[in-house]
Amino acid sequence: MIILTHHTGELHGILGAQSAATFFTRKYGIDTIVVGVTRAFSKKNLLRFIEEHYSGKDRVIGFSHLCGRKDLIELIADIKAMGYTTILGGPQALVDYLGEKDHDRDGMRFKGLNSIIDIAIQGPVQKLYFDGLNQKKGVISLKWERDIEIDVDWSNMFLFQDDLKNLLVRKAQVLNSIGCLYASKEAYVEPPIPWKVEGITEAIRVSCYGCVFCDVAKDKGYKGNIKRVNVVSQIMSLPEEEGRKIPFELIDEYPIISLPKIVEDTEKEGIKLSRIDLVCRVDDIIRHKEALHEILKKFKDTGITLCFSSIGFESFNDRILRYLNKGITVHDIITCVQILRALKDKFGETLRYRTDEGANHGFIHPTPWDDDDTEWENKTNIAMHRLFDDILPYHSVPLIIHHSSFLGDWIRMIESRSKIKFKRDGTWIEWWNIYENH
Repeated sequence: MIILTHHTGELHGILGAQSAATFFTRKYGIDTIVVGVTRAFSKKNLLRFIEEHYSGKDRVIGFSHLCGRKDLIELIADIKAMGYTTILGGPQALVDYLGEKDHDRDGMRFKGLNSIIDIAIQGPVQKLYFDGLNQKKGVISLKWERDIEIDVDWSNMFLFQDDLKNLLVRKAQVLNSIGCLYASKEAYVEPPIPWKVEGITEAIRVSCYGCVFCDVAKDKGYKGNIKRVNVVSQIMSLPEEEGRKIPFELIDEYPIISLPKIVEDTEKEGIKLSRIDLVCRVDDIIRHKEALHEILKKFKDTGITLCFSSIGFESFNDRILRYLNKGITVHDIITCVQILRALKDKFGETLRYRTDEGANHGFIHPTPWDDDDTEWENKTNIAMHRLFDDILPYHSVPLIIHHSSFLGDWIRMIESRSKIKFKRDGTWIEWWNIYENH
């Protein structure tokens, strides 16, 4: 079997798809590979490769981690038309299969992928029984649990642009937390209506768990950290380079407090680490700055690099941060940056967090709520605190509203209380594109 997934072409693997392929191969004897499909790929060549690969085999093919790419959705439709049984797993598999809420009553809304996907698998594939693959149509919902065992073979990753090429993975992922701790508590935000909408005079209040734009928070919530023995097991299965495990991203929005024990347990197993990348929140760094200092002392002595590859700053304006329900202020962001700079001065190359060291921090811009005041505050804070030196990414990312996010709920409330509608583009809602106003 093949699992097709989005890929940027870099030397990194994707944990979800890779662990699923390993599971099918080792648990059920179904030889499975992961093929990362880059942008501007040759559809003709890929379809020919798929037909050749499946010659004499059951025509069952998987998809995961689509990242909203319309070209991949169109590819699924073509493959389905060729007579394949199609399976969708990974983030948002269920909601993307079912489609947008009330799409049957509103022709503008995303209809879902159920016309081209036969089976959607929600949750960890490791809980799947083989009979599930014989299901003709529908959803298989599997429960996330802390004792999940993740077995990964990182050698069966391939890339496809014009032809198939084996990918020598040089950066992997290790799961430590199921979902985000910040998504465990309900909050309410009231973003103002940035458009002239007849019939709506006040901000609309929307419930959210975690950041209001986060589709993963709504999809998965927070189930806690997995058992450490299973974290160490994942690290043990990583490839090695010059006697050390290849760099890996620790999947956990609040990773700092887990690091000392993880490193201690890997040392007991005789495992040598090279680099750990963190994608985390500002408040984790502020709360655990003393622990972070001790971690870096340990890492410097043992030759391990710690890299904050992405920190969720998102904005340098308090009003925008509040609308996004980030749970932080600009003061928090500057405090975080000051902590990192001080640690960098002391630990040098042991700590990496700078843009020119490969980090790509979160900066969401534009948003629906940008105006002259927010622009002025953003630019002033960036200049005053020299954020362009080491923090500001080379390009900001426009606010993306996935149809199943909490902001998707907000958009649908606006539509239900007015005559305007917003254009859909695949699984996204284009908040800047008002389709109808009469």
